[in-house]
Amino acid sequence: MGNVQSSLPTYYNADPTNEAYTHSLSNYVDLASSAIGAKVVKASNEKFGLAANLIKPEAPKKKKGFDAWVTRRHNPETDWAVVQLGSAGTVAGFDIDTRGLDGEHASQVSIQGCLAPKGSHVNGNGDIDGAEWEELLPQVDISANSHHLLALWTATKNPYNYVRLVLHPDGGVARLRILGTVIANPEAAGEIDLACVTAGARVVKASDEKLGAKENLILPSRATADCAETQGWKTRRSRSDDSSDWAIVRLGEPGFLTRIELDTLTFDGDQPVSASVQACFTDLDNPERDSECFWYQIVPRIELNGNKLHKVDVTLNDVPFSHIKLVIHPDGGVSRLRAFGQRVEEIEKEAAREKAEAAEEAALAEELGLDSSEPATDTEPKAPVETKKLAESSLDKLVAAKKARKQKQERKKKSAEGTKKSAEKEQFSSQSGEIIQSLTSPLPSKKRTRTRSHVEDDTDASVDSQAKRSRRKPKSRTNAAQL
Repeated sequence: MGNVQSSLPTYYNADPTNEAYTHSLSNYVDLASSAIGAKVVKASNEKFGLAANLIKPEAPKKKKGFDAWVTRRHNPETDWAVVQLGSAGTVAGFDIDTRGLDGEHASQVSIQGCLAPKGSHVNGNGDIDGAEWEELLPQVDISANSHHLLALWTATKNPYNYVRLVLHPDGGVARLRILGTVIANPEAAGEIDLACVTAGARVVKASDEKLGAKENLILPSRATADCAETQGWKTRRSRSDDSSDWAIVRLGEPGFLTRIELDTLTFDGDQPVSASVQACFTDLDNPERDSECFWYQIVPRIELNGNKLHKVDVTLNDVPFSHIKLVIHPDGGVSRLRAFGQRVEEIEKEAAREKAEAAEEAALAEELGLDSSEPATDTEPKAPVETKKLAESSLDKLVAAKKARKQKQERKKKSAEGTKKSAEKEQFSSQSGEIIQSLTSPLPSKKRTRTRSHVEDDTDASVDSQAKRSRRKPKSRTNAAQL
């Protein structure tokens, strides 16, 4: 089974009655949901139920067979299933669901985690080469037909992207929820969806979510009719045209927004009449607790159509935001909310990089005896220097490279000028030859044609033409040759 570390955080039951509407784990993300890209990599045994049932976003259903992971009986050791999480993240707790399993549930379970490259190979013992499993939850007893909401007193400091559920010794579990906080990809660059759960976004609060969970707004993929539980955020009927509902999303990171998208796919006839979007900046998780927080309206109230993706340009280059607020009128359902933009941290790093490059240029110019405020001369040309070359080359190599680039540009320029002159010379020679040939060659004889419908006009024209030719002086061939 691999090495297991013995240092454990302490856990407690977050909902002993199985009836609490909210609890200490309510605001965390299910990292092990297939809705955000999680998948079961391998399982030791799937005799009576597939391990893929563990990561379904919907609740267990009563049907023929098991809507759960169920292994064979009389296992002499343990059974296990390895799950690759949808996003790497820190872990705050677990939801081990055995609903629908009465007599077939596992008697005890434990959970381990590790951080490994995506797509890592899992061997026949449930181990990953080069990764060490850390025990997140020790061996605990579980009951039939129950939620087991087990919260850690302190969330893990280290992130994980693989977990291993172990059954002692065998049995079944319907659903496994790994509840935690997404660690956003620090290498993400350019315009990204800052309101996506995989970017670290989280729905802080909503006025109502009677018919559809608020967390569905920030799922990465578009909604589908196959899974009603992930179709979108949907509120109850308000019975008043003056009412409104809202949902507040904390962006994965503060950023400069460029585009907002409101998607009503799967909602046709029960979408809101209209919607607007506001934004603010605060360091607090919930802006409602910040008395100095001010909401800016970045998308005015617009009409929403069913089964349609609505895109609105909100390019705001000067104001960063940390939260957005979707307001719908009067009620209804919205499947997805997107807020595209660029991270503030990325822009700051880019500005720092440009500043460092400018400082390197100034230092190089000073060492070469050049004034950085004046254009470079032919003796010591100045050109932009890339950061990678500064890191990989010495100053002498850098100067040599700059000279080589200058020489290459000059050769290219001279080659272009020579090509242009050659073309002009050929064109001039061709035109001169045509002129000389036209002057030295005898005039071609012209054939006269007459039409029956213009006989009289042709006759008069021929007479006038003969009179004109009689007054014209013929050119001498000698004079033409001299020209």
